[in-house]
Amino acid sequence: MHSQHINALGNILNFSFGKSNKNLTYSLQGEVLTLKYTTVVHFASESSLHTQARALADESMQFLNSAAKQIKEEFKLQTGESLKISEIANRDDIELISATSNSPRKIAYYKRFVDLRVSL
Repeated sequence: MHSQHINALGNILNFSFGKSNKNLTYSLQGEVLTLKYTTVVHFASESSLHTQARALADESMQFLNSAAKQIKEEFKLQTGESLKISEIANRDDIELISATSNSPRKIAYYKRFVDLRVSL
């Protein structure tokens, strides 16, 4: 990719996407674009953790797939060229940020990281 393509991609990625309680950040290193999805979740109990985690996994993938589609469309509009995106890695993580022994309610960050290879 040429510097003009990288600049266009940087301009496209400099946006706010989604609802305010969800966050999308990115990094670009060479041809690897990493998208990071983050949201705050409240787990009512230990037993609901697994059910909610599955729902969060689906939600995060829909969110990131939509973001990738939007990036490709914007790139085509700005440069006239098609951007090819292929997934390299995909992982998620739950980071507990608040829990007490007196309450079953827990607050955590749910994060998903997707590494994508971008090319023309």
